[in-house]
Amino acid sequence: MTISSGARATVVGRRGTATTPRVPAAVPAGLLLASLPFLRPGTFGEYTALPGCGLALAAGVAAMLRREHAPTRPARAVSALLALVVAAYVWLVLHSVWVDDLLRIRSQFQDFVLTVGSLVGAVLVLSDPRARLAVARGFVVVLCLIGASWLVTALWWAVVGVGTGQLGMIPVGTVGPQPVYLPFTISYSTSAVFGTDVPRLTGIGRESGWMAMYCAAGWFLSEAVGYRSWLVKGLILAGLVGTLSTAGFGVFIVVLAVEAFLMPRGGIGLGGFVRQIGGLGAIGGAAWVALYAPVLGLQAKQTSNETSLDERSDATAAGVRAITSKPFGGQGTEKQAGINLISDIAVNGLPFVLLVTAALLVPLLLVRPAPGTRGRAAPVAFVVFATLLLSQPAAASTWVFILVALALACDDLTDAERRAPGHLLPRRLQRRLGIREPSGAAS
Repeated sequence: MTISSGARATVVGRRGTATTPRVPAAVPAGLLLASLPFLRPGTFGEYTALPGCGLALAAGVAAMLRREHAPTRPARAVSALLALVVAAYVWLVLHSVWVDDLLRIRSQFQDFVLTVGSLVGAVLVLSDPRARLAVARGFVVVLCLIGASWLVTALWWAVVGVGTGQLGMIPVGTVGPQPVYLPFTISYSTSAVFGTDVPRLTGIGRESGWMAMYCAAGWFLSEAVGYRSWLVKGLILAGLVGTLSTAGFGVFIVVLAVEAFLMPRGGIGLGGFVRQIGGLGAIGGAAWVALYAPVLGLQAKQTSNETSLDERSDATAAGVRAITSKPFGGQGTEKQAGINLISDIAVNGLPFVLLVTAALLVPLLLVRPAPGTRGRAAPVAFVVFATLLLSQPAAASTWVFILVALALACDDLTDAERRAPGHLLPRRLQRRLGIREPSGAAS
């Protein structure tokens, strides 16, 4: 509100009241980020999905309280994702009734409430441009801190000794209590890299594959929120390497090659044509690296963890057979049935797989990045979709959908909004992360 008196103008901030409190954007953003390790597929998500949903809903309530003072700008693509996810989970509940499995009905209904409820809370937060920017930047900073922690632990082990610096134990996923190493690296195993044992990073995921997906998505999301520094990229890449995830590594380099060479960037010219032709070679090279890279390549995985790879292959083959034999799903018999979208055809049915695929990819058609900005939602969605297609389950993986919704919402930001400095980090640190304020901006 502005009060003018002659040539003087004074800006008076609106104060909150008991019924319409003034809530900073950091509150809903912080609550939503706090749900990350507590919702599936987070570190504690197998045991704390209900408190995690409570945090997400609290974030949504805080976002609604902000609406009295902060105008919202919902993104159509995010609304479309929410509608398709609701349809997918309605199918899960109805499918459980159809197969007449009482325990499964209860489980799927719980997943419906927790996943859809948490996603609704996230959508309310992401409708506010400042809150969505705060969530995305906070997510990227968390990934950087985890990557830095893994680097410190790996160096510590190299100098002091393997397995030293353990701080304690915490429950991770379904594998039970796992060690936490100095400064705060969560790891459930060690792997030999060129003859030296290093911790296999779990981070904020219930296992390394999920953490690899978060890092791969964070690589692209960082640019959408102004964090273009190579320090950010280096720490995120360190986290990705620290997971030692074959699937995560392969998905990242292939999507990186596709995004760099094949995705259109406006206009049609000789340079763009040459770039896309060269991109075909880059895709082939990326695929070769994914197969034969030492430690992280598929060939190395066949040597170090052949049993896990065979089980996933059997479950995936069962899903392919189910396309013609039982497309509406049933009871999976393979050990890792439902481990990915393909194998999920034999468990939850082809309609669920198609609805999840549509939820991740169809909203991209509604994205309209502001002039002068480069969309980042597509590579993030491709990373998530490829991860679910090949190696991770989609059912009850709440933060997977929140992550794609976050990327879609950030593509709706203007260039000025992406480059705007925040209030939680010092300006000097933000410049180190890559924030470059527009010339003439107030300091």
